[in-house]
Amino acid sequence: MTEFGAAREAELAAEAASWNLSRLEDATLDGVPVIDLSPLRAAPDDPTVAAALAEQIAAVNATNGFHLLVGHGIDAELEAAFLAARSFFALDEQTKRAIVIDHPEAPVGGIGYLPVGTRRLPTRAKGNLNEAVLFKIGDGIRLVDNLWPSEAALPGFQATVAAYERRVHEVAQLLVPLHALALGLPSDFFADPASRSFARLRMTRYARVDGPAADEFGIAPHVDTTFLTVLAQSAPGLVIQDQATDRWLRVPCPRGALVVNTGELLRQWSNDTVASVRHFVPPQTGTADRISIPYFFNLDPDHEMACLPTCTGPDRAPRYPPFSYRTSQAAAQRE
Repeated sequence: MTEFGAAREAELAAEAASWNLSRLEDATLDGVPVIDLSPLRAAPDDPTVAAALAEQIAAVNATNGFHLLVGHGIDAELEAAFLAARSFFALDEQTKRAIVIDHPEAPVGGIGYLPVGTRRLPTRAKGNLNEAVLFKIGDGIRLVDNLWPSEAALPGFQATVAAYERRVHEVAQLLVPLHALALGLPSDFFADPASRSFARLRMTRYARVDGPAADEFGIAPHVDTTFLTVLAQSAPGLVIQDQATDRWLRVPCPRGALVVNTGELLRQWSNDTVASVRHFVPPQTGTADRISIPYFFNLDPDHEMACLPTCTGPDRAPRYPPFSYRTSQAAAQRE
């Protein structure tokens, strides 16, 4: 890891350690923004539809930075992805570790199997109480280039992951122009760097645990390093901070709904206009395990991100020098 990367990782860890997690409560569905994408899918070229959805996203950006997304049209692929993830995690340990993260035959770092208790992604003093398998797409790597269990060990797994990744990518791309409009920009402002997007898909299993320590987490408190994240979850478990009230909310999990949150890239690019959503997952102490499938979506890793023109002015100077994903967040991810 570079010196910058180590410093950035330490900065994120120190920030997360300062958060007050004592006020934890359930969020009700009527207290969480829900955005329905079906009108845009039905009329993709209707500017009034896009404007109405962008207005809803602007309201989200001005408050807690996350929302539930329905009407996305990928229900079948989503259910298949959950089943595929469970099949992968049911494999024996030796088979999973054959594609362990940072395997010497991996084409890039940060892909493959992440065993339970790994102190990484995010890096914290104690290991995260989950296991995961990670894939990268873009920046010269195709999904097929990732590490995979053999077809004999897990028939159809690669095809199912590919089908889900293709559809969730389409959802993310639909959200990009809406975020531009929400920031008062032309709808195609992000179109060029979005055409060279880079993403990470993570399938995670939070196994049921008994008697975890107070400082243990399913995944430790952190912020995403993304432009935006699109999360599928099989059961409740995600906890997000409502920064306006400092409350930590257990996000509801209506069947088929996705959770969308913004991350560090959009926060800095927007001069802190958009929140980088703080979140974590407690240890899974219920009766069953939980699967989550976040899709970490970024634009062109080398695109220079100078302060957005609508997010600065005479009384609001840019707070960050121009940067790119590769020169900022990628370092904290050991990429």
